[in-house]
Formats: sequence, C-alpha cells, structure tokens
Amino acid sequence: MLQSLRIHNLAFLRAVEIRWEAHLNLITGETGAGKSLLIEALGALLGFRVELPPLREKAIVEAEFAPVPPAVQALLEEPAEMLWLRCELLPTGRRRHFLNDSPISASTLREIAYYLVEIHSQHETQQLFQSGFQRELLDSYAELEPELRAYQATYREWKELQAQLEALEGRQQAVAQRLEWLTAQVDELEKARLSPEEYAQLEGLIRRLEYQEQAAQTLLHWQRYLSESPQAPLRLLKEAVRALQRFPLDEIAAITAHLESARSSLQEATAHMESLLSHLTLDPYAVEKARQRYDLYNTLLLKYQAVEVSQLIELYEKYRTEREALQREVESLEPLRHQYEALTGRLLEQAYRLELARLGAAQALADRVQAYLAELGLDYAAFHIAVERLRDPQSPYRWAEEGVQLTPYGFSAVQFLLRTQPDFPFQPLSGVASGGELSRIMLALKAALAERIRLPTLVLDEIDTGLSGEGARRMGEFLAKLADRVQIILITHLPAIAAQRGAHFRVWREGDLTQIVRLSASQRVEEIARLLGGESAGEAAQAAARALLQAAS
Repeated sequence: MLQSLRIHNLAFLRAVEIRWEAHLNLITGETGAGKSLLIEALGALLGFRVELPPLREKAIVEAEFAPVPPAVQALLEEPAEMLWLRCELLPTGRRRHFLNDSPISASTLREIAYYLVEIHSQHETQQLFQSGFQRELLDSYAELEPELRAYQATYREWKELQAQLEALEGRQQAVAQRLEWLTAQVDELEKARLSPEEYAQLEGLIRRLEYQEQAAQTLLHWQRYLSESPQAPLRLLKEAVRALQRFPLDEIAAITAHLESARSSLQEATAHMESLLSHLTLDPYAVEKARQRYDLYNTLLLKYQAVEVSQLIELYEKYRTEREALQREVESLEPLRHQYEALTGRLLEQAYRLELARLGAAQALADRVQAYLAELGLDYAAFHIAVERLRDPQSPYRWAEEGVQLTPYGFSAVQFLLRTQPDFPFQPLSGVASGGELSRIMLALKAALAERIRLPTLVLDEIDTGLSGEGARRMGEFLAKLADRVQIILITHLPAIAAQRGAHFRVWREGDLTQIVRLSASQRVEEIARLLGGESAGEAAQAAARALLQAAS
C-alpha cells in the first residue's frame, strides 16, 4: 500500500507531500492545476516511461510503501517492513533510482513496481482491446502464474532446441561436403605415415644416390683398366720388375724396389675399388622404393604448401580433429530430433492444461464481470470470454488430430466479447464499447480479480470520463466498495464520485506553485459544490453537495 508521496522541484510541484489512506483517495481540482503531473511523477518513480516537463534543476520524487507485499519480499535481499523508493530526475533527462537508500536497476524496479502500483488512465483503458492484455487478466483470475511460468520455461527450452536443430539441419549439405573432403585429406596423410626422421634419412640417401651411379661406373672402369686390360698398369709393372731383376746392379735394384712398391699400392687401390663397388651396388627394388617414398613426401609438401614435414603432421591432426567434431555433430542430429519431438509433446500437453484452466475460469470471470457491470449501470449488457484454439492446418504440431500454433502463452487465444442489448450478437470490445463502457468493464474486471488475488494500489486518472448522472453515481458507489479490498487513488471531475466516502484532496495553482491539501468535511462541501456549479456556486449547489455526501455516507 502507498503510504506517502513527496515531490520536490518538479515543474510547479515544488514541495508536495501527501499521506494516503488505505482505501479510497479522491483528487479533484482545476484543469491544469497539476493532477495528472502528480500521477506522471509517481510513474517516473516506479520506472515507467512518462512525459515530464523540462527541468532546470534536479527534481526528487519519493514514496513509502507498507506493508511490503510477499511477492516483493521474495525479490529483496533482506526482509523489510517498509519500502522507501526515491527517484532523482536530472535536467539532462537521466534518472537515478534508489530502494531503501540503495541504488536499484530500472529492470529490478519495474519488477517490484508491478506488485506495488497499477496506473490506469483513458489511454491505459484502451489495453482492454488487446488480446494479450485480456489473456493476462484471465490468467490472473485463474491464478495460472505457476503453470504459465512452467510452460514458458519449457517453451524457451523448446525454441532454443528448435533453433539448434534448424541450424544443424540447414548445414547438413555443407557438413557432408566438408566431411567428404576432410576424410580424403586425413586418409591421404594418415596413409603416408609421415615422420620427420624418415624424411631426413631419405633426403640423405637420395643425395648419395645422385652420385653413387656415376661413382660406381668410374670405379669399375678404372678397376678393370688398372688390373684386367692388356695394358693394365699392374701387368706392366710386374713385367718391368721381372725384366729389371735380371741385372744385379744396385741402381737397378733401387728402381725395382720402387716399382714393387708402386705395384703393391696399386693392388691395394684396386682391391679397395672392388670392395667399394660391392657396397655401392644397391638392390634396384630398394632404390626404387626409396625414391617413391621420397617423391611422396615432396608431393604432399607441395600440395599442402608446407615447408617441413612437421607442418604436414600438424595439418593432419587439425583435419582429423575437425572431422571428428563434424562426425559427432552428424551423429547428434538424430538424438536431437528425438529430444525435440519429446519436448514438443510435453509443450503441447502443458498448452492444453493452460487451455483447460482458462476455459474453466472464463465462465466464472465472465459471470462476475457481468454482475458488476449491472451494478455499474450496464443492466442490459452481457459479457463473454472466448477461449479459442489457435488452429493452423499447415502446422507440424498436432493436438487432437489438428494443427495448432504454439506461442509463448500456449495454443489458445483469449477474447473479451460484449453484447450491449439482448438481441444483439456478441462482438469484440473494440467494435461495441464506448469510453465509458470500457472504464466500467475495467473496473468490473478489477473487482473480480480483487476477489481472488491481492491487487496493487490502483491509480485511476479520469477513468470516469464519459459518465454522468446515474452512471456516475453507480460508479462512485462501486469504487467505494472496491476500495474496501484495494487502495484506490482516483482523479475525478464528477461530483457524484467525489462525494464517495474516503480521503478527499484538492489540487489548485497559486501563481507558479501547485498546492495540495486534504479537505475537511466543510471543505468537501465547498469543493463538491464547485464541481456542481463552478467557482460561483451558491447555496443551492452547496445543498446539493451535502445531499450527495449524505447519500454516499
């Protein structure tokens, strides 16, 4: 409940302080005196989007609420007996909000404000035309908040899974193509059995093989020439030694010794040649195999634009990891489809339970609203709430053998229908309800809701527009009774409503300042007389004012 409201430096609301009563609070005053600005200031305090006049200096709006609603207590870090809200409005347009002297975010403030104050004006009453608002009212009456919260949690999970599944299915062709390409690369690199050490060995071997053939041919030629040809040096040396040994001369003996030494060295050289030739002569199959293996390495290095074999190995690991991830993605698709189908079934069941609950509450709420409309003077009006399934033959989601649309609120829509005369058909509110009728329907709905749930403070700004005479009297009496269950702050111009039992505040301008005071019994007579007859109201208007007050009390 709103206990008090204080406003400082907001346009002509320079220093306003009001303490509100727990039931009906009536506000009257001259046009342009600041009544609506009072409500706009309260809206700004609660984080609503409102239009305020330009500011020259910082303005402050403060309010106290007590007791604290249980739903708000659940949002607080520590239990509190009273809530003190403050809003600092800066000339730059920026706002700063505080709860019990601690800064509070706008989102948290709006969540709390939902349970504290509900502001209705002629503009807000137009919400009754909106199907979403009508559904919210019915759900509140049916006390469906836990069921709707559970459904919406499932719906969010379902939409996320749907998006994930659509994304996976949408990229299946691309994934299949990528997998095919990756598999070819991984298989090729895996089959190659790459090793930096092997490549280094092959590189050394191939380098030797480049010279080995020429070296072998040359060695063979000279080995044969030195030892086997007719003019072989070994043979010539042997014959020279044999010929010279016939002469026993010391000088010739020295020459013979040199020739023997040369022949011995040449024999060793040719023997070494033979030995080397036996090692240089490789198995042709082994040579061809080494060449092929070396060529494979070089082909892969060129194909994958790698400088070293280690880079090829890193690329192989990268491709293999990507392939495994894509294979897991493909393998997860079928379980994901089963999960999605199961979640869709659960969502449809929850939507059906919501529909059943709405159907059950619709008739009860319509009966209560119609009874209240009779109290408000719409004796011939008939009120009906239609709960209709959102059918769609093309939808893949089926319930009771028919396609349905799944929305964040189920698969059924709510529509309020009104019949203003017995012989008229039921029609949507937008087609038949006038402004005055809308105001009375809104009040009837609030009265019905107040029977079931604890409503926040209702702020009604000229909701009685379009009424007069008997209609105004009935609405006044209705508001007084409704205020027994919920705190109401009401701006009115109608004497029959202003005369109802409750706290009465008058708003007027003195120069550039707005004054607000709570009226005494005698001041109420004068104010209601002014509403009846204008500023120059005489004794007759005052007598009529006293009669209205007497009837209301």
